[in-house]
Amino acid sequence: MQEHRQKYVWDFWIIFFIIISIFYMGCTSGKPFQYREEVARQMSLALQQKDVYNQMKLNDIDSIRNFLNTNSNRMTCEEKFQVNVDLYNEFKLYSFDSAFHYATQLCRIANDIDSSAYRVDARTRLGYILARGGFFKEAIDSLSSIRIDKEVLPAKVLSDYYISFGRVYHDLADYTKDNVFSSRYNQIGNELLMESLPYLSDSSTIYYVRGKVALKEDKLAKSKQLYQRALELCDTTDAETLSVLLSTMAYVNRKLGLNDEAIHYYVKAAVNDIRSATKESVSMRGLATMLYYYKNDVNLASEYINEAFEDATFYGTRHRINVIGTLFPVFVGEKLGIEQVKRQTFQDSFILSSVFAVVLIIAIIYILMQMKHLRRSRQLLEKLNLKLSEANRIKNSYIGHYLDATFKLVNQLDNFVLVGQQKLDSKQYDSLSSMIHNLNSDFNRKSAFADFDRTFLSLFPTFVESFNSLLQPDDKFVLENKGALNSTLRIFALIRLGITESEQISEILGYSVNTVYNYRVRTRNKAVDPANFEKDVRKIGL
Repeated sequence: MQEHRQKYVWDFWIIFFIIISIFYMGCTSGKPFQYREEVARQMSLALQQKDVYNQMKLNDIDSIRNFLNTNSNRMTCEEKFQVNVDLYNEFKLYSFDSAFHYATQLCRIANDIDSSAYRVDARTRLGYILARGGFFKEAIDSLSSIRIDKEVLPAKVLSDYYISFGRVYHDLADYTKDNVFSSRYNQIGNELLMESLPYLSDSSTIYYVRGKVALKEDKLAKSKQLYQRALELCDTTDAETLSVLLSTMAYVNRKLGLNDEAIHYYVKAAVNDIRSATKESVSMRGLATMLYYYKNDVNLASEYINEAFEDATFYGTRHRINVIGTLFPVFVGEKLGIEQVKRQTFQDSFILSSVFAVVLIIAIIYILMQMKHLRRSRQLLEKLNLKLSEANRIKNSYIGHYLDATFKLVNQLDNFVLVGQQKLDSKQYDSLSSMIHNLNSDFNRKSAFADFDRTFLSLFPTFVESFNSLLQPDDKFVLENKGALNSTLRIFALIRLGITESEQISEILGYSVNTVYNYRVRTRNKAVDPANFEKDVRKIGL
C-alpha cells in the first residue's frame, strides 16, 4: 500500500511538471486522433488482466491433463483421442511446441484406432500446426500425403481438411509476398477452400470461406459483406473463429482505406485474443501498424508491437517473429526521435521544474511521515488482531469442551433420576444407596481438576515454563506429573483465562476465599516483578 501511494504521488507530480513545462516553453504537439482514448482504455483494461487470463488458460490445461493422467488406463483409444484433441485445441494458439506434441500424439492414437477418419483428422491437425509454426513445406508435405476418400470420410473431417489445407497455402502466400509464387499459392488455397463448401453446414463458416476466397481474389467489397455476415452468425464463444473474422475484417477495411473501422476491428480482435490467451495472432501487430502509419501514435504503436513480439516469441512462431522484427527498428527509431525532442524540452524548462521540485520534496517528506504513522498503526492493529484471534481460539476450545462435558453430565443425571425413581418405587433402597455412592465417585472434584488440567495444558503447553520464568530462581515449581497442575498453578491458570476474582476462583476450585487470597499473595511475593506479576501471567501464550 505504501509503495503504491508513493508511486501515485510521483506520477502526479511528474505529469504536473510536464504540463507546466510545456505550457511555459510554448511547446505544441500534434492533436491525437479522435478515438485514441477509447482505444487506449479498452486495450489497457485487457492488458492489465493478461496474466489472469493466462493463468485461467493454464488452469484449464492442468484440469484436462489431470483428467487424462487419472483415467488413462480406463479409457478407450477413442476417448484418449478426444481428450488429446482438447489439449491440442488449448495449445493450438498458445504454444507451438506443446500443440505439435499433442498433434503427434493424435497421429499415434489414430493409428492404434485404425480408422481413416481418425487418421485424416489427426494428420490435418498436424499439418495445420506445422504451418502455424512457420514450417510451410512440412505442412504441405504432410497434408498432401493424406489419402482422401470422400465416400468414406465424415463431412466434418473433409471440411476441416480442405479449410486447413487452404489456409496453409494462403499463409504461405502472405509469407512469400512476391509477384511470382504468391498468386499461385492463393489460387491453390482458394481451390481447396471451395472444395470444403459441399461438406459445410454451419452458415458462419460458409460465409467465412466465401469471404476468404473473395479477399484473395481482391474483391474487397464483396469480401467485407461476406465477413460481416459471418460475424453476425458466429458463435461468440468460439474465440479462435471470432478472432480470425475480426482480424480479417480489420485487414479488409484497411485495404479499403477505412482506417478508423480497421482500428475498431483490430482492437476487438486484440482484446478477444488477450481474453482467450491467444499468442499466435496478427491482431496486435495489425493494430500497432495502423496506429503508427495512419494515426502517427508512436507510443501506443510501440507498446502494442512489444506485446505482439512477446506473444510471438512465447508461441514460437518463426514467421511472425520475423515480420514483427522488421517493424521494431522503424518504431524504435521514431520513438527515439520523439524522446530527443522531449529531452530538449525538459532541458529548456529546467528552471521552472526546479521550483516545483522543492514543493515536491516537501510533499514527499510529509507523505513519508504520514506513511510512518500509518505503518506503526497497522503494526499495532496486527498485534491486537493476533491477541483477539488467540482469545477466540481459547474461548472456542473451552466452550466446546465444557459444553460437551456439561451435556454428558446432564444426560447422566437424567438417567440417574429415572433409574433412582424406579428403584424408589420398587423399594430397592440398598441398590439406590449404591447408585448414590457411585455417582459421588464419578463426579468427584479430583477428576474434574484432572480434566481441567488436561484441557488447559493442551491450550497452553508452555504455561508451566512461562509461569516459572516469572518467579525467583529458587521458587520455581517442579511438577512430578507433567500433565497435571498443583493448587497454586491451577489458581493462576484460572487467572490466565480471565477469572481474577478470588470469590469466583474459590467457588470453582472448592477452596475458601482466604486460601485463594493467601496463595495469590504468597506466590506474588516470590515473583521477579511482584507489581506486574498477575498482569504478566495473563499475557502467557500471547
